[in-house]
Amino acid sequence: MRIGILGGSFDPPHLGHISIARQVRELMKLDQIWLMPYYEHSWDSSASSAHHRFAMTKLVEEKEIIVSDEEIKFKKRSYAIQTVKRLKKKYPHVFFWIIGGDVLPDFTKWKDYEKLITEIKFIIVPRKGFSFPAKIQKGFLLIPSPEFITSDISSSIIRRNIKEGRPVTGLISKPVLSYIQKHQLYE
Repeated sequence: MRIGILGGSFDPPHLGHISIARQVRELMKLDQIWLMPYYEHSWDSSASSAHHRFAMTKLVEEKEIIVSDEEIKFKKRSYAIQTVKRLKKKYPHVFFWIIGGDVLPDFTKWKDYEKLITEIKFIIVPRKGFSFPAKIQKGFLLIPSPEFITSDISSSIIRRNIKEGRPVTGLISKPVLSYIQKHQLYE
């Protein structure tokens, strides 16, 4: 199978995440997209607990968009290179790592990035306000941007709106909103 990995905090998972997953799967002819919440981020320690982020992400699963606990069950910070190596040992699939065009300028800051691009291909999705370099290095695949619908939805905007009592309609699914309210997250 051809699997796209969409990693992130998913704090909370929002409709922009689902839109990206659906479009990448269709445009790049992938069998599944695995949403992969990280356990602990390399430079952001403000995320909600891994338990809550994983539970919320499970609420947005679809037939071809599933949630992987690969980084969560590792129970410590896992760099992409480590995750990719574990996945390749466990599964016979062909994996692709999905990143936004906004991440590309900082890609060389990723742990063992030179080794990483030999282990897995990266699918780059367009992001508003970020242009692609004229030449993309080997190992990176561009989504045909005229066909890709981008979104300005962000988890930080959703968290801020919830904290300030503003609506989040059209940004997150009803089950995710119910989970947030039940557990009083972001207040």
